[in-house]
Amino acid sequence: MYDVLIKGGRVIDGTGSPWRKADVGVSDESIKKIGLVSESEAERVIDARGLVVSPGWIDIHIHADHTVLGNPACLSYAHQGITTVTMGNCGLSMYPLTPEHKEDLIEYLLPFTSGLRIDWDWSTMD
Repeated sequence: MYDVLIKGGRVIDGTGSPWRKADVGVSDESIKKIGLVSESEAERVIDARGLVVSPGWIDIHIHADHTVLGNPACLSYAHQGITTVTMGNCGLSMYPLTPEHKEDLIEYLLPFTSGLRIDWDWSTMD
């Protein structure tokens, strides 16, 4: 018995192979089967006809290094299917925040932070 069955989606498996129509059976938070699965084998069924079912997406250029401080659940990323991010690739660092550059950094990041409430009070890794 599967906890969740994602039924009839276009499955992209991340190997580079073309998509294929398949069902995905999930139990204990892990994919247990990709193929033909009967709805009677699952507690919950998600109709994915016409939708893409894929592994999480990696965003290699995102400015989460500062937005994660005001949005720790990162729901905006998860809602887009992003499960892994890389940070610091623009040469910008949030640490150490020294008093002489604090206001400069806050002003520079304003377009990215959009008013997120961030505690801008760190000067050590602690």
